[in-house]
Amino acid sequence: MIPLMLDLSAKRILIFGAGAVGVRKARHFSGCRMTVVSRSLSPDVFSLPQLSIKQMDVADLEDDNLVKLIEKHDFVIAALSDAGQNDRIIRLAKSAGKWYNCATSDDANFLIPSTVSGDEYTIAVSTSGRAPAVPRFIREDLEDRYEGLDNMIRLLASLREQLKTTVPDQEKRAEILRAVLRDENIRQRCRENRNADDLVAGYL
Repeated sequence: MIPLMLDLSAKRILIFGAGAVGVRKARHFSGCRMTVVSRSLSPDVFSLPQLSIKQMDVADLEDDNLVKLIEKHDFVIAALSDAGQNDRIIRLAKSAGKWYNCATSDDANFLIPSTVSGDEYTIAVSTSGRAPAVPRFIREDLEDRYEGLDNMIRLLASLREQLKTTVPDQEKRAEILRAVLRDENIRQRCRENRNADDLVAGYL
C-alpha cells in the first residue's frame, strides 16, 4: 500500500460497531461526517463530532437495505464483534466499489495507521496489520522523543520566511534550518515552551 495524506472532510464515513474498536477507528476520522450503526452503543461514541447514530442490529437488515446505506457513504468500516457480519458488510462494500476496512480480518483496501500528532504535524506508522504492537511502540517513543515539536515547527516556519528575504541561496537556507533543528539549546527551549529567538538570531 502507498501512504498518503488525504483531505477527507467532504467524504462520508460509515462505521459498523460502536464498541471500543469502532470508537477508536471513528476517532481517526474526526472532522469527517460519520454514521455509526450498532445495536449497542459505548458511551464514548457520543463524544464524537459530526456523528449520526443508527441504533440497530445489522443482522436484522436485509442485504438490499444494507446496500442502500453503504451506497450513501465513501468509506465503510466493519468493526462489529460478529466476524460473520463484518465479512458480509465488506462483501457488499466491495460490490458497491467503496473503500473498506475490516476489524476482524485483513480484507481491506485501506488501512488506519497509528498516529502521533500535534497542532503542526502528523506522523503515521503502520505495519500493514502484521504487528499492531509495533506502531504503538513507535508512537509512544516519538511522543517522548519529540516533546516540543510543535514549537520547533513554528520556529522553523518563521525562520524559513525570514531567510527567504536575506539568504538568496536555497542550499544555504536549508543548511541553516538543519543547524537550528539540531541545536540542542534551541530544542530544549522548545521543549520548555520558552522563546528561542535570541538563539536563532545567531544563525541569521
